[in-house]
Amino acid sequence: AVDYFIPNESEAEVISGMPVHSIDDARNCAAFFLRQGIRRVVITLGKRGCLLAGPDGMELIPAFEVDATDSTGAGDAFIGSFAVFMAEGLPEREALARANLYAALSTTRVGTQKSFVHRVEFEEVWKRRGGRS
Repeated sequence: AVDYFIPNESEAEVISGMPVHSIDDARNCAAFFLRQGIRRVVITLGKRGCLLAGPDGMELIPAFEVDATDSTGAGDAFIGSFAVFMAEGLPEREALARANLYAALSTTRVGTQKSFVHRVEFEEVWKRRGGRS
């Protein structure tokens, strides 16, 4: 079984065959994936944040506002940082909120790997923003 399936809205649409143009569409699409046996679905929604869906319901985790320049690699930044935060033992919703911020920060710079912020810088921004979007 798949523990986490993390598509962006375009990938979710292509894989499910369902439109994903709104939060309600994302909820319907996530429900479809849950019915396929996936334990947890996280659909990334760009500047709207991400939708977490699982056996205990669905929740929109809001994005962080930034002056975005280049979204290339933001999905990789999100998934990679989420995996790290979960491996470190953070609660799922906090790990997702942090991944939202990490991905948002990656869009403020041009490129992919060059746009990924160092952990110290990330933690400073997280602390400044108080963990809020």
